[in-house]
Parts: sequence; structure tokens; C-alpha cells
Amino acid sequence: MWLCPKCQRSFRNTNQLHTCKLVDKQDFFRKRPEYLYKLYKSIHKEVSAFGDFREEAVAPDVIFFKTKSTFLAVKVKSKWLDIEFFLEKVEDAPPVKKFLQTSKNRAAHIVSIDEAEDIDKQLIDWMRRSYRLIIEA
Repeated sequence: MWLCPKCQRSFRNTNQLHTCKLVDKQDFFRKRPEYLYKLYKSIHKEVSAFGDFREEAVAPDVIFFKTKSTFLAVKVKSKWLDIEFFLEKVEDAPPVKKFLQTSKNRAAHIVSIDEAEDIDKQLIDWMRRSYRLIIEA
């Protein structure tokens, strides 16, 4: 693990490109509908059951959930949240709106949510798998 000497954020790769400017995650929700913050809190509650992690909020709108490295990112949009996570293989099925094979054994996925029902068993399972993928790496 590499610790940035300027901001003290930790990364898996030495001299990893990043922003040193952390922000208050509450700023992302101040001018957006209240239901987005409730969705974020629901995601946070589910992820808290997986184990230890830390959060880092960076401009313009991303909250990273990290252990050794990022296993989940919540991007706060105007009317929805984009939930980004990594899996060991591509899951090309709804509600995945986009995916990208990032290495032989890892694929990034994006799921958009705009209501509580979107945080279902499948999404929770994918987030849990992403958490385990990072902590077991």
C-alpha cells in the first residue's frame, strides 16, 4: 500500500494518480432530492454488514468505499445514484447498464438506482462479491 504524503490517502499502487482534495459527502446531497440521500444511506447500511471499510468523497460527485482499494463507488447524479463495483466476471444482465472488462479476472459494472426497490438481493450480492474480491486479493 502506498500512502500519499500530501493527502494521506492510501492506494494499492505507488504514485497512483488521484486528487488530494477530499470533500464533505453531505455537499453532494444539499441541492439534490432528499430521496437520493436516503438511497445512499440504504447502500451504506447494506455495505456496513460486509465488514470494515472507509469512505472517501471526492469532487465532483463520488463517494468511494475502500478496503485495500476501492470496491464500490457511489456517484451522486441529479435524479439517481450510479453504483459502480467490481466482479470477477462480467454480469451482462439487467439492471447492469454498463460494464467494462478491466483485466483478465476483473470487470467493472454500473447499476443506476432511483428508488428503494432497486437495492435488491441481486445488487446486494454483487456489492458483497466486490467487497470480497478486493479484501481477498
